Amino acid sequence: MNFTTYAELQSAIADELNRTDLTNAITGFIRLAESQTERQIRVREMIESDTAFVINSELEALPSGFLETRALYLNVVPVVPLTFRTLESMQQFKQENQGVGMPSEYTIIGSNFQFLQAPDTAYTATLIYYEEIPKLSVSNTTNWLLTKHPDIYFYGALLNSAPYLKEDARIQIWASMYQNAVDSLKVADQRSQTASSGLKSQARTF
Repeated sequence: MNFTTYAELQSAIADELNRTDLTNAITGFIRLAESQTERQIRVREMIESDTAFVINSELEALPSGFLETRALYLNVVPVVPLTFRTLESMQQFKQENQGVGMPSEYTIIGSNFQFLQAPDTAYTATLIYYEEIPKLSVSNTTNWLLTKHPDIYFYGALLNSAPYLKEDARIQIWASMYQNAVDSLKVADQRSQTASSGLKSQARTF
């Protein structure tokens, strides 16, 4: 696949569909493919780190583009990992732990973190999280996913075009090609992490 930009991707999709009248629709197919892929993958390219995340109140806004927490701990000595609780568990914990102090638990309510106990002062934390894939647009013409895995975009957009175009005959083909591309990305990511772990374990000190 020899496309690396948003415009080239749109052209490739139009060529595959053999249609010249779908300019606006194709942008929608791409957006649907992005949303679908974002729900399916959690890979290293999506990991973001904020080493100066400030916890100053019981509720703190999630970072822009936040998808899912990977790790969260207070930058104290020694560091204090915060424990995630479900909403139900957090409410029970709150009833049993009134007052303020050093936070030890957290959950997510809407677009906010909730911390308990409510902080008695401002704490600086390290937040490692999965971030949304940067969306393609006329002003953001490429991203890591399109550069490294254009087939995910291509077949994902074609798959999402099928209901619109009533292309029932090709749904299974595009779905299979899309899923193969996603699975290949996941396998590659797992291998890279295993290889990195192996290198660390083999490191020697002279």
